[in-house]
Amino acid sequence: MNSPDSNRQALVRIVLVDDHPVVLDGYRTLLSSQAHFQVCATACSAPEAVAAVEREHPALKILVISMHDETLWAERALKAGAKGYMMKDCDSSTVIAAVRAVLAGGIYLSPSMSARVLGAFASARPRGSSVSPLEILSDREFEVFRLFGEGRTAKEIAAQLSISPKTVAVHRDHIKEKIGFVTSAEMIREAVRWVETRA
Repeated sequence: MNSPDSNRQALVRIVLVDDHPVVLDGYRTLLSSQAHFQVCATACSAPEAVAAVEREHPALKILVISMHDETLWAERALKAGAKGYMMKDCDSSTVIAAVRAVLAGGIYLSPSMSARVLGAFASARPRGSSVSPLEILSDREFEVFRLFGEGRTAKEIAAQLSISPKTVAVHRDHIKEKIGFVTSAEMIREAVRWVETRA
């Protein structure tokens, strides 16, 4: 999303990305109904999104609207460069408010997620202390860890993530190595414990 310059009436050009055409149509209708918003491109895949962004503007403000739990993914999205994260079950007025907040140069999170982030900031570890071990996992490793914690088998995880069981095993081994688990059973026990604390 390109933010308008000093002219408050400037047209805001928006690129929408989602792998469901029906969802894209819904957001296009919603945003196009707002004065000064123009949906100039849509994309259904990452390659299409990159191509659209390169045509429209190299530096966009990104708002993620996802079906995935914000308590698990919002902070990672912000660290990756997004300016906001919200769940797909939000109503239309909240979507518009989030878009406007990001366009104005702010960061959008739901009230509950904002409180969570601020709480974590307030209780941050002293300088020089180590970060949470989970923060050093890649997004895919983190997802595999979470799914093991939910009681999924390697085969079930492979099917859900559209990867091979061998790849799941590689991610599992990387998790063990990065965090320091000796056995897979130890890693899974800790994953279950972690998931239970997030419930």
